[in-house]
Amino acid sequence: MTKEQFEQITSIVIDKLEGGYFHPDMYKRNPVKFEGYGSSGETMFGLDRHAGHDLYYSTPRKTANVQDNLKYIYNGSYKYKTPEAQEFWQTIDKVGARSKWNWLDRGGENYTKLRLLASQIIYTYYLKYADRYLTPEARAIVESNPRLAFHFSYAVWNGPDWFKRFANVINDAVKNGTTDPDKLLTIALDSRRNSSVKLIRNGGNKMAGFIYDTKLPELTSSKTNSPGGSNNIVGILMIGLLVVSGYVLYKKFYA
Repeated sequence: MTKEQFEQITSIVIDKLEGGYFHPDMYKRNPVKFEGYGSSGETMFGLDRHAGHDLYYSTPRKTANVQDNLKYIYNGSYKYKTPEAQEFWQTIDKVGARSKWNWLDRGGENYTKLRLLASQIIYTYYLKYADRYLTPEARAIVESNPRLAFHFSYAVWNGPDWFKRFANVINDAVKNGTTDPDKLLTIALDSRRNSSVKLIRNGGNKMAGFIYDTKLPELTSSKTNSPGGSNNIVGILMIGLLVVSGYVLYKKFYA
């Protein structure tokens, strides 16, 4: 799956399921209003600069305390892992979001740029997790069906453990003979809606409420090589996305 193809899915994930801006300063100023946000770092489109440190930085996080970590973030102590991560957070810094943006702001004139960069950050981890956790047979079906692709795109935001859980459910179903994408989607949604974790369950219920009615890009099969992951060596069959819709698009779920 190419970056451009993945962006068509993740843009809708961001629009439908991920929230706007939050900064720990907001919690510090009003802990009553932001009760439950005490462990949240600076967040945009569900990307948490503190909790998701390893997605953006190649140097280890210096402290587990959100407030203490701010000084290391802003004094340049951390080295960015990718150009996309650097541009994403530096764009936010340069516009003074920390002091100028309100809760849930979505970037103003920088919305499209930030959404694209967020998708590119997530794309690397989608490839990594899909290579690692989806069987080639299951992956071929997932990447030929926009709704299943949506489910697994969002699973990257949920984290590697959840991606693995969701992948195992689909792997088992395919192994046992279920290959109809519609049936697999029902199984995928049930794996969310029946979760013991409230936020995963709520996300599944929300997804089920719009996934059948939302226009998603049509998908057609194509061969491409994934740039990373454990299955690269065997040249997995990848399924591409053919974009037919120009419609573009973390409130963040805390696992």
